[in-house]
Amino acid sequence: MDFREAQEQDREFILNANREINVLSGLTDSTFEKRIDSDLFKNRICKSIIAEIDGGIVGLILYSYVYWANCGKGIYISQAYVKKEYRGQGIYRQMLKELEAKESECNFITDFVGPENTVMQTALEKMDFESSDLITYYRMIKK
Repeated sequence: MDFREAQEQDREFILNANREINVLSGLTDSTFEKRIDSDLFKNRICKSIIAEIDGGIVGLILYSYVYWANCGKGIYISQAYVKKEYRGQGIYRQMLKELEAKESECNFITDFVGPENTVMQTALEKMDFESSDLITYYRMIKK
């Protein structure tokens, strides 16, 4: 398996993965399609890891940094996806190892998972992620 950063030719794969994740998570609103070019490819607001097997994309992680006073600098996983036919083969686990090696100055990884997304909940529990009792609040900034 090979790992690399996302490139503009990966755009449709990333957007399709985002749509599938949103369905699994019960989300109906996303502006990612409008922002992907500026956020991922131009301004690099988020980072990426693409997993390939034999030159074909099988998975991705989109992430950015977060700071938590109790733990310091961390990684927030915005999107994590493995193609259905490759799930259960340890690909996500390998992508996480690559992420940890690439971002070794970080102290923790966090991920928000929708209550309906049992696929990701199961995957994270298998990889020793702990669930938090914290309730997530957010507010969009009016522009």
